[in-house]
Amino acid sequence: MTEAIENTNPLLQIDTGFRSYLNAYTRSFQNHMVNGQLDYAFESDFAVRQKIMGLGGWGRLAKAINTVDISAEAKLLFMKCDQAGALKYPEIYNIAKRCAERLELNLPIVFVRNDITKPLIYSIVSDLIDPCIVLTEWLVRSCTQDELTLLIGCECGRLQNNHSTFNWAFTYLNHNKNVYKPVERSHKSAVSNQLVCSLIEWVKYADITADRAGIICLDEPGRFCEIICSLYNKGFIDFYGRQAEGLNSTRLTDLSQVYSAQSARALKVDPSLSDLEKRILASNEFLNCESIFAWRDDLGGRPSSQKVTSQGCDVRASMLLGTGGGN
Repeated sequence: MTEAIENTNPLLQIDTGFRSYLNAYTRSFQNHMVNGQLDYAFESDFAVRQKIMGLGGWGRLAKAINTVDISAEAKLLFMKCDQAGALKYPEIYNIAKRCAERLELNLPIVFVRNDITKPLIYSIVSDLIDPCIVLTEWLVRSCTQDELTLLIGCECGRLQNNHSTFNWAFTYLNHNKNVYKPVERSHKSAVSNQLVCSLIEWVKYADITADRAGIICLDEPGRFCEIICSLYNKGFIDFYGRQAEGLNSTRLTDLSQVYSAQSARALKVDPSLSDLEKRILASNEFLNCESIFAWRDDLGGRPSSQKVTSQGCDVRASMLLGTGGGN
């Protein structure tokens, strides 16, 4: 009888022990910081963001985004969207909680939107707004637990690596008609060509950082290639408006094994691969990186001779992306 009650009442599944409370509110990823950035983050992601912050016009755009745009978006979310919790969307809440624990991150607020019919997930935070992850009802209905874990884990990584303002800046570019358009776009001046090009360049590096966070969060990180291909084959459209179908996870997994056996200097990427396929292969290199075992000691590790250093992993990712040795 007690077991039946526990199965029907999600409140009874909440761990209220003091140790769990302490772990949840004192966790810190500071031990994973190296030279001002997280050890799993793609170095080029950080480097290009530093370059963007030095470009003319960025300061005004960033101020408009943080003081007006994100605040307006957050107001919309709190008024019209459902917040995931122990009683409402408990499966989403539990996934977010597990991702936050694995990334040693305080649990962000998670909203589910039913006013948008397409598949979409994004995250926001500013000095005035607590970290939030937003996903549409389409994803809740259509995705498996592993797919949702990857998506939510990636967004936790974006929050952890301060991507929000740069993501919001990308919405000002007329780069793709499917790019998410927030409720408010308060910056009225034109965005310079240099800033446009730099933001477009940054996105492909930010993807690698986010993918690595998602990989850390997966129960079985080795299935990353299969899971992300499944998402896009279902019709997933990302925040930047990109979509792709017909991805062959078996082919990409086989290619990844071939590339992993080669030295960085010997890497020659198949020119027929799409940008998304190159990204998947570049992110999959993280499975051999020493950093993932620092975050996930439950994986058991592997012999040090088979691990790649963080710097080596970044070089290999850059080669697979087709950007040479990185920034």
